[in-house]
Amino acid sequence: MPDPFMVTLFCIPCAGGSASLYFSWAAALGPTVDVRLLELPGRGRRIGEPLLEDYAALADVLTRDLASAVAATDIAYAVFGHSMGGLLAQGIARRLATLQVRAPCALLVSACAAPSARQWSPPDDSDQALIASLRRQGGTADEVFDCPELLELVLPVLRADYRVCTSFQAQPGLLDMPLHVFGGIDDAMAPAGLTAWRHESTAPVTVDWFAGGHFYLQPQQDALMARIAGYLKHYRHGDIKELIPHEALDNS
Repeated sequence: MPDPFMVTLFCIPCAGGSASLYFSWAAALGPTVDVRLLELPGRGRRIGEPLLEDYAALADVLTRDLASAVAATDIAYAVFGHSMGGLLAQGIARRLATLQVRAPCALLVSACAAPSARQWSPPDDSDQALIASLRRQGGTADEVFDCPELLELVLPVLRADYRVCTSFQAQPGLLDMPLHVFGGIDDAMAPAGLTAWRHESTAPVTVDWFAGGHFYLQPQQDALMARIAGYLKHYRHGDIKELIPHEALDNS
């Protein structure tokens, strides 16, 4: 029997990042949320695997990983993705449906424009441009910029991930699960990119804003964890209909 008092949260990192972004989340979310980390090839525990530069190929790999993990349990689960991770999360959900794998109870998307509202053009992926991009977005320790050896590790990962984003192609049709969307009010991405998620699902959609930029989730971790825990508690008991009305909420 599934445990009605727990939900599993699978977390996908952002472009240039690794699952280490979420190392502190298990303790922050508490014992009712089982935090699982989906690592991308070429980093972290998968450092020995080649980097992937194609969105479809990367989404396929992560879908297989998630399908295998889900098959081993009956506990309700959700998927969280930050930035590129959010783009991968929705692609994984679509692929799970075609494989007839048990669907997530919700998708949680952070600092990621909806597929229908993306304004992405192939960026300059020279070393200098990538370093400038890292500085603009924040979230990278100053020590990285001061250490050529660290930059040699970081830049190929970011370059590959930007190519993943460039190769993304939106799929037709709507998702059929609740979406919880989070963003920083000072992010350079247009707010309309986040609110456009309201048009991506037939189920309820929430939009929550936090102080900060693209990596608001670091300084605002406590507030974000409280909001995520508040949403996930409903899925533990299956009372999704009581979660929110069937219209989008914008918690500015």
